[in-house]
Amino acid sequence: MKIGSKVYWRKSSGEVIYITPEIESGFARETTKDDDMGFYPQLKGYDPAQVEVLKLTYRQYYEDFQRAKSYIVNPDTGEMEFIYIDGNGGDTPTPQTPLSDQLTELKTRQESTEAALLTLMDVTTHA
Repeated sequence: MKIGSKVYWRKSSGEVIYITPEIESGFARETTKDDDMGFYPQLKGYDPAQVEVLKLTYRQYYEDFQRAKSYIVNPDTGEMEFIYIDGNGGDTPTPQTPLSDQLTELKTRQESTEAALLTLMDVTTHA
């Protein structure tokens, strides 16, 4: 069984408190928020009412976590946002959607554009 990480974050700010490790084991089981808050020392002492959890699928955002300088959860959307190291020396890094999500969107747009071009080419060659 493969179980993805869980991102625990402050509801008020989006600050990530702790990310549970991914698990790949035949003996693994899903845990609850209460289980995790009682087990992980990093979560002890937090008011459960002030903490949210974002469940990720196995390996979701793996490369984003590796490449990011930092990350938060957008408190308005409940989605991960990453700050990547800017090789251009930008002034203030701004959180953005995960690069993996951006890449998926770009691939979808490219496929749509290619399909439209093929349709247009077909129409113009048969006209």
